[in-house]
Amino acid sequence: MVDLLRKLDAGLIGILNLIVIVTSLAITGLILFLVLARFVLGWSVVGVLELATLSAMWLYMCGAVVAARNHEHLVVDFLALSLKTPKHKALHTFAVSVIMVVLSLFFLSLANDMVAWSIKRPQTTAALSIPLIVPQSAVVLAAVLCAVYAVRDAILAAAAVFGKTDQETGEV
Repeated sequence: MVDLLRKLDAGLIGILNLIVIVTSLAITGLILFLVLARFVLGWSVVGVLELATLSAMWLYMCGAVVAARNHEHLVVDFLALSLKTPKHKALHTFAVSVIMVVLSLFFLSLANDMVAWSIKRPQTTAALSIPLIVPQSAVVLAAVLCAVYAVRDAILAAAAVFGKTDQETGEV
């Protein structure tokens, strides 16, 4: 079962990394084109900014998931670094993990409300008529995956606190 979850995680992170790269390139290309079109050629191209914004939503949300998965978000680690004993460090990690699960569930609730509103009152972008559910789906994906990774971290932290891990590998 653990091997299957690792393979799913590896496939998921590969897809997310690809989305991050493609959307980064898209934003760079679209904004460069928009600036050159407006200020060099004097053109006003409709819809380019909408596409860049849509790409940015996907970039930000997928980047947040990658950061959550890899524990690379910005942190204030003064307390964590001042803890000396492994048990205190494990308890701190567990407390942080529980807080993250609660916040992730709140994020899921907000994403659910956003989708419900979007279904009740569908809207589209002004120039290209792209349904707003397209960029909003990035928020939903991020909420779901951040919650999954928060639960994963809480399980691993609980196992470390209650002594159910292999001390050398950290596996449950």
